[in-house]
Amino acid sequence: MLFGRGGLLLDPVLPVVALALILLAALLGRAAALARAERVLRDRMGQVLPPALVSRLAAQPRLMRLEGETREITALFTDIEGFSAATSAMGAVEMVARLDAYFALTCAIVLRHGGMIDKLVGDSVHALFNAPLDQPGHEAAALACAAEILATTEVFARENNGFGKTRIGVECGPAVLGDVGFGTRIDYTAHGPAVNLAARLQEANKALGTRICIGPTLGARVPGLVALGEIELRSFGRLPLYTLRA
Repeated sequence: MLFGRGGLLLDPVLPVVALALILLAALLGRAAALARAERVLRDRMGQVLPPALVSRLAAQPRLMRLEGETREITALFTDIEGFSAATSAMGAVEMVARLDAYFALTCAIVLRHGGMIDKLVGDSVHALFNAPLDQPGHEAAALACAAEILATTEVFARENNGFGKTRIGVECGPAVLGDVGFGTRIDYTAHGPAVNLAARLQEANKALGTRICIGPTLGARVPGLVALGEIELRSFGRLPLYTLRA
């Protein structure tokens, strides 16, 4: 014990204990905040990214550049052939059930090949490869994904009265990625010519009679593709396009 001013006894251990308790509370608070952040990230990204990638981001959340970055990506867009005609003959419950089954099938394939589910729009899947983290060989992974989606949805269509036949567009190039939106309506997504072209390539399949249409940048990088020649695409001009070998 020590004597303080006024002759009061002071315990020198008490300030040390108090400081230790303050530090412990701060550490516990930080741990709780990190745990909450990890739960939010897992809830947000768990359905759109492969599990291994979610775990990596949960352990190192700063790896994800939500504020925006430019990176090379491969974009893959799908569309169900004859969707409007097929669904006009279905009731609401049947249409939703079949779409749910279709998306469960195609999205699982994207995740299995290391891709990210960017969004589901109508009957379409928008997927990105090499995002939000580096994915070596993302071009080949996207094409393998496209081939598996095509083969799998052919079987799905035979089992569902023709519903689910899929057209796919794939292209790679630089894109801007980050959180975009307003208020609670914020999405991590990509913007750039390669993304827009992948969507246009998916549409071009109908006129070309193909099921997978591959853009010029991706076609120049991956050997062994089938050249379709130079094709005029709205807003893009004439471009050399490709498809996969049967």
